[in-house]
Amino acid sequence: MIFVQYFKIKAIASTLVLLLLLVFLSPLVYAATSPTLGFANTFGILSSTYTNTVGGTTINGDLGYTTGPVTAPTVNGTTHGADSVYTQAGLDQGTALANLNSQPCTFTFAAGAVDLASDATHGTVGVYTPGVYCITGSASIGGGGTITLNGSGAYIFRMTGAFNTSAGSIVALSGASACDTWWTPGGATTLGANSTFFGTDIDASGITIGNAVTWTGKALAFGGTISTASDTINVPTCSSGGSSNSSASSNSSSSGTSNAPSVCKAAVINGTPRIITSRRISSDSIFLDWGPYAGRDSFVVEYGTVNGTWSYNTKVTGFSTTLKSLPVNTPIWVRVAATDGCAIGSFSEAKLLGSPLFPNAGFAPHTSSLDIFSTFTHWFKSLTF
Repeated sequence: MIFVQYFKIKAIASTLVLLLLLVFLSPLVYAATSPTLGFANTFGILSSTYTNTVGGTTINGDLGYTTGPVTAPTVNGTTHGADSVYTQAGLDQGTALANLNSQPCTFTFAAGAVDLASDATHGTVGVYTPGVYCITGSASIGGGGTITLNGSGAYIFRMTGAFNTSAGSIVALSGASACDTWWTPGGATTLGANSTFFGTDIDASGITIGNAVTWTGKALAFGGTISTASDTINVPTCSSGGSSNSSASSNSSSSGTSNAPSVCKAAVINGTPRIITSRRISSDSIFLDWGPYAGRDSFVVEYGTVNGTWSYNTKVTGFSTTLKSLPVNTPIWVRVAATDGCAIGSFSEAKLLGSPLFPNAGFAPHTSSLDIFSTFTHWFKSLTF
């Protein structure tokens, strides 16, 4: 009887171990996520050279360039002419692109040119669900066709070649958001005349926007050229990592409706802040505050896991913040500078925060899945007489 019970226990334990192996060792499928855009979040157009030779273009958002257009568009936002905000936005564009390019493909098309409007290999023709779509070659929305992004979540269309939309083509949203729609071509982008487009296109190879295009999103080509022709670009109001149902025109504090864009004129920003205290709130969040007051209460907080490599930034009003969604139990280098929205002042000395070497900044306890599996395995091995 004892032996029967023993073998029953062994059988049950073996089954549980097998189930745990299936859970912990099976390949993971990761959902697409929207990266932070930092200072680039409010730009309708961000480019090194911006070309606009005819009237009628309206940018409901910020505009940034080094070389400006012959004919000024209507800018309901702030124009940044190679100032420090423009420079930081360019860096943030690169950080966002690196994040998007690092995410694993959820669907890979057969190598070669792909017409997103007529392709049937991914699923229903013309309909796409959230995910990372990878194309080895060029991509298009051909024949004046329509593609519908169906459902809430992030959409990333990543192609190694150029991206073109035909005249009259439409990108439609059904439960999706322009804040969570991303296009990252390896070649130049061209949008056909009278087309409707949604999302953020990051393309330093250049973006050409045909006549009378309506675009809800952002054209980011820092390092490249963007050209417009009687177009309307609406910058949606997005959180730092995407995810918004709003299509409001701009986050900028400066607005206007004339053809002469408001130009960001930075004042001298005096004073260098100093990080005063910090403490770990949880395994992935750290609180910090700084001072002294030097006439401004708007700040930029930059941070990263390596001193000098500022992978993330956030804007803060006030003299404290809590950095969230950090790498678990990892010390973070942080620095702070005052800003007036046009320019950024001198940064504080960088500090390593969240290290167990500092008071009240220790690691938060956590139990990993491997710890659980190890404990269970030890228990199973102990089932002997």
